[in-house]
Amino acid sequence: MAIAIHRDTEMVRLVEEPFKDEAELQACLERSPYLLMKESEPAVATVQTEVGLPAAGSLDLLVVDKEGVPVAVEVKLARNAQSRREVVAQAFDYVADLSNLTFEELDDIVDGALAGALQELVGLEQSALVRKQCATNLRAGRIRLVVAVDSAGEDLIRIVRYITDHSDIDVRLVCISKFDGGRILVPRILVSRASDVDSATVRRREQGELDPAFSAVIHEYDRIADEELRTRGHSRSYRQIRADEWPGGIHYEFMNRQDEIGAELHLESNSVTALTPQLAALGGQELMPGLSLVWDPRWSRGRGRLVANIAKNEKPEVAVKAMQALLARTQALVEKHAKR
Repeated sequence: MAIAIHRDTEMVRLVEEPFKDEAELQACLERSPYLLMKESEPAVATVQTEVGLPAAGSLDLLVVDKEGVPVAVEVKLARNAQSRREVVAQAFDYVADLSNLTFEELDDIVDGALAGALQELVGLEQSALVRKQCATNLRAGRIRLVVAVDSAGEDLIRIVRYITDHSDIDVRLVCISKFDGGRILVPRILVSRASDVDSATVRRREQGELDPAFSAVIHEYDRIADEELRTRGHSRSYRQIRADEWPGGIHYEFMNRQDEIGAELHLESNSVTALTPQLAALGGQELMPGLSLVWDPRWSRGRGRLVANIAKNEKPEVAVKAMQALLARTQALVEKHAKR
């Protein structure tokens, strides 16, 4: 492909040049992540390159937009010997790994760069709100996936198009062309989700209809809970409970499982690990008649969580009372830590 630059008295024809290697293309996208986005989409900022994820390995580039949507970027050159199926599979592995992380865990991995990028995008006053949005997006798996290439064969285009046509996953294939020694970069979005599928529609699809048993528990709890400790969010699989002044890495949660509803207390950042031994000591204790606490030491990379599981065939009041009992047993510890 060639492009033409029209000047006052002449026309300059520029021929596309190859990238030296994937590192060069990655560096271009690190400096100019907006090349991967549509003009109508929210502004973006680079978080970090070579992000070491716990299970999937090193993600080429992590970007985030001003609505708190993480963007995982896999960079590949056409001459790379890796098969197109492997490229797509690796990219989805990154997204799966990211969705298992909390905001605090991911921010720890990138040494605070995620929070920094969000503050750069929205300013200090709005940064706390967009951090919460980002945390919700991670938990819901609402992550944009970009496969960035210098050229794409029909096989790769076909694979990515099939995914976009048959799922709600936000995946796109973007081709970057280089001209004039890299001073000119021309992006082309080869495949992306249909433009008429707006973000609100996607959220509705992701959330789906709420499980009736889970919905009944949430409704009953919020009806009697203090305003600052009502449930937050709209996920069909969990609802968080936390006061604004608590550290971001700790919260209570109703968890919706196949046959049970969990009343839980989660530790999800290094800033709250001082509570780990105190909460772990509560494991095995009776929370209320017929219901004991279980300590899960594997949760959040060893930070842990307290869990009380209630069968879904129980009345909603049972799960509500379990959460109230968990709050009564542990809230003083949480608030004492928050005041430090």
